[in-house]
Amino acid sequence: MKKFKIEKTDVKNSNVRFGIKTVDDFELDYTDLIEVALDTPPQGGFIPKDIRERNRIQKIMDEAKDGVISFEDADWENLKKIIKASRWMVRNKDLEKFLQLFEDKE
Repeated sequence: MKKFKIEKTDVKNSNVRFGIKTVDDFELDYTDLIEVALDTPPQGGFIPKDIRERNRIQKIMDEAKDGVISFEDADWENLKKIIKASRWMVRNKDLEKFLQLFEDKE
């Protein structure tokens, strides 16, 4: 089981979603960043297995309580795979800190 606290970042909505500043430009938290990765299709698009895995992760995040997300091992491994393959349109310290949660540490 992997748990982590949902933290706010200084990454703006406009920085990761098409790079266009909108009226509802806002700072993202870790769940928002995960959703960006979940919504970004892999090259060639989603296959049914991808959709099931990503929807399962979304459900876990939707059910998070007290600002903490808890993933079972299989879901955590799937999320790590998705995050590690993600591409970002911005770079900053808060995004780097978020991405480090998904690095294998020895």
